[in-house]
Amino acid sequence: MLKILIADDEKKLCETMEDFLSSKGLSVVSVFDGLSAVERAENEAFDLIILDVMMPGLNGIEACKRIREFSEAPVMFLSALGEEENLLAGYKSGCDDYIVKPFPLSVLYEKVLSLVKRYKGFDSDCKLTHGNITLDLLSRSVFVENKKIRLSAKDFDILALLMQNEGKVLGREQILVKVWGYGYEGDSRAIDTHIKRIRKALGKENAEKIKTSVGVGYFFKEN
Repeated sequence: MLKILIADDEKKLCETMEDFLSSKGLSVVSVFDGLSAVERAENEAFDLIILDVMMPGLNGIEACKRIREFSEAPVMFLSALGEEENLLAGYKSGCDDYIVKPFPLSVLYEKVLSLVKRYKGFDSDCKLTHGNITLDLLSRSVFVENKKIRLSAKDFDILALLMQNEGKVLGREQILVKVWGYGYEGDSRAIDTHIKRIRKALGKENAEKIKTSVGVGYFFKEN
């Protein structure tokens, strides 16, 4: 399930967006000021961040600048300010898209999917495919040779992370942060147990696609 962070001081609008996006199968977290958005983004992994430009305390543009110091997740701005200079200021701060209020919720949803697909490399159906392995990121389903297999929530997230970063070695600590968040204090060796289960679920042929970098971590690569 894709995880979205929304920050807007209009609480009613936040509730409306959260209800609509949740009905589409997305996991949504709402906060109501820029500082809270920065703190949540720093401590949790989000697939996309939506920021209102005009918020008390820390505005959306400054929040985006801070988030860009530690996160590459796509950022979308919401604003009633549609003038060119405001759009340019938004893009210069590091945002990826901009939607001007008022907007249809259906348009917001399509923009969200478009940004996430572009960032993560999903196909038009939000599916990630390597060889005979297909992950449906929205339904959180895994298919091998078009047959659905069972994975726990964390195992799914680890497999998705490895496939999205094909060929790149991810250290155990990196995987912990991406999947469990910064607050997790468990043993990084727990990753080894999850990898063992994922390999078993994928079957002998595909198990070899999850490779070990001795003393470092794991990476996904087609044989």
